Amino acid sequence: MAGVLLLVLLVLMPASATAIGHVCGSGGNYTANSTYQSNLAVLNATLPGNASSSPQLFVTATADANTNGTAGMVRGLALCRHDTTNLTACRECVASSFAYAHKMCPNHTAASVYYDYDETNALKPGCLLGFSGDRGFLSTASGTTGNGTFFQYFNTVNIAGNAGVVAAAVRQLLAQTARYAAAAARRFATGFMDGGTTTTLYALAQCTPDLSAGDCVACLQRLVGSINATNSVRLGGRIFRLRCNVRFEAFMFFDDKNMRRIPSPSSMAQPPAPAPAPANKRHGVKPWVIALSVAASVALVALCFIVYCLRRLRTKSTKGALQGKRTHEFQEGDDQVWEMETELAEFSVFDFNQILEATDNFSEENKLGEGGFGPVYKGRFPDGVEIAVKRLDADSGQGFIEFKNEVELIAKLQHRNLVRLMGCCSQGEEKILV
Repeated sequence: MAGVLLLVLLVLMPASATAIGHVCGSGGNYTANSTYQSNLAVLNATLPGNASSSPQLFVTATADANTNGTAGMVRGLALCRHDTTNLTACRECVASSFAYAHKMCPNHTAASVYYDYDETNALKPGCLLGFSGDRGFLSTASGTTGNGTFFQYFNTVNIAGNAGVVAAAVRQLLAQTARYAAAAARRFATGFMDGGTTTTLYALAQCTPDLSAGDCVACLQRLVGSINATNSVRLGGRIFRLRCNVRFEAFMFFDDKNMRRIPSPSSMAQPPAPAPAPANKRHGVKPWVIALSVAASVALVALCFIVYCLRRLRTKSTKGALQGKRTHEFQEGDDQVWEMETELAEFSVFDFNQILEATDNFSEENKLGEGGFGPVYKGRFPDGVEIAVKRLDADSGQGFIEFKNEVELIAKLQHRNLVRLMGCCSQGEEKILV
């Protein structure tokens, strides 16, 4: 009776997909009308529907009609591609995989089938199916490292171009897509690379969603690592294990809105470092030591010259210009404490509300970091000028005089190689450098 049921199911199964490959297990054969055949027929009838109705399009199951032992127990796994939107197509793909397994591996207790589509039907969903009587068949270790379900298929045509460059691009495409898949909740990702080869390449990587991110990336990396020099320049290829698979083609074979662009190795390469200047043999003194000493001396002289010039440019008219810019009066010392305002024409005193508007009320998104006396924020004035704002922590212990000294010091050290101090703000407990 079990044989008749299995035969009826095989006849009714659609064959709309294209089988890419199969692996017949080495666990031996089952006999007709046996408990194993009955249990396999149960999986045959239930696994396609359960896979297509699962939110993850993935299912594992164990069928055991014999309640007195495990001799006839059958374990099965089915996975449809994550970009599958037609649930009927998923069910039909798994059902067709069962039919193909019975055709290519008749009476085998174990088989794995990988269904996919050619370029004509590229956007139809693929699937994979595996079943076995082995009690460890559904373990992650068996499905990610064992060779009992390993299968690969490559296009016979090569990608035009330099073989080394092409191979590096293909490996980069697959490796990065694999990392994206492992990081995704459903362990699925797609990508494309439009540089590094003469044609745009597309890639897909997928693991069964019950794998951890670490197990998924390890499984996919083993597949990518198995590609030899010959196959790495092919115009497409597919590599499968029961728990993970990768594929690349010169045409788009998936329907995924989250496809990512992956840069080629050539676009990521850094420009070569300039050749060092000829060594100046001077009793063993390193050239870089001489260059560093000269640069430090020049920088010191330049800084002293700039400070001298700034002191010469102090005028009373500068103070008048500064007072015209002021939008807020300080509470302590005013002109006596802030007499340094007369020394710099580009120094301004800002209103606290201006700072709040520029930094979006000191939002966390604008926070750049935090120093010894308080956090630093980025901001933008209405005229488009970008600023960095240091907000003194009220509990830092720095008083008004220390704040004034810090402003004076930074203002006097303005230099083209230093961040320019535009001004400051003081209102109540708020003391701010801009």
